[in-house]
Amino acid sequence: MTVFPLRTALSLTALALMTACGGTGVPVTTSPLPQVPSNSRLSLAEIKDIADVIGPVYSSVSETPKQQVPVTGGASYLGYVQGDMAVPGRRTDVSGLMEMGVDFGANRVGGTVGNFVTSAGAPIDGVLTLSRGRLDRNLNTSYVTILSDVDGTLRTGAEETVRVDGSMTNGGFKGSNGQFIGAPMQGNIIVNNGTTSEAGTFALTGILARN
Repeated sequence: MTVFPLRTALSLTALALMTACGGTGVPVTTSPLPQVPSNSRLSLAEIKDIADVIGPVYSSVSETPKQQVPVTGGASYLGYVQGDMAVPGRRTDVSGLMEMGVDFGANRVGGTVGNFVTSAGAPIDGVLTLSRGRLDRNLNTSYVTILSDVDGTLRTGAEETVRVDGSMTNGGFKGSNGQFIGAPMQGNIIVNNGTTSEAGTFALTGILARN
C-alpha cells in the first residue's frame, strides 16, 4: 500500500487545534511532513470526520485580504480532498488527504494528495504531487492566488492505472491571516487497464487548515 506523507497526529483533536494555532517557518518540499507507516491509511469514515471538523470552519470565514497574507516565514497545512474522476460512461467519486507547505517569503508552494478512497470505501493507491507551485500576489487585486501543477499516477485495481495531468489555478487563503487554504484542482486523466486506454477528466477540491 502506498505510503502517504501525512503524520498520524492528523486526528480530530489535532485538527481542532489547527484552527486556532499559527504555523511556523518550514522549508517547502513535495513532502514537508514526516512519513507514516503504510498501515496508517485512513478510511472513508475517518476522512469524513476530518471534513466535518475543517469544512464548517472554513466555510464560516472570509477570504484572506492580500495585505494579511504573510510575506515572510512559512507554514504547513493539512486537510482533505473530495471530488471525482470520470471517463465516458463512468464516474468515480473519491475522497483523500492533502498536505501543503508554503514559503511566504519565496512565494513557493509544494505538497501531495493521497490516501484516496472511493465513495464505496475502496482504497486507491498512489500520490499526486504539487509541482512548480507558487503564490501569485498580482493576479488578483484583492487576494493572493495559489497556482500549481498537479500530476501523478494512481492505481485503482490490479491492472488499472490512472495517469493524472492537471493544475490548481485558483487556490487561495481564508481566515484573518491565511489559516485555511482552498485548493481546487482539475485536469485530464488517462485510464489504462493493460489492454485499452480511456481519456477523461478529474476535479478535486482540497480544504486545508494550518498545522
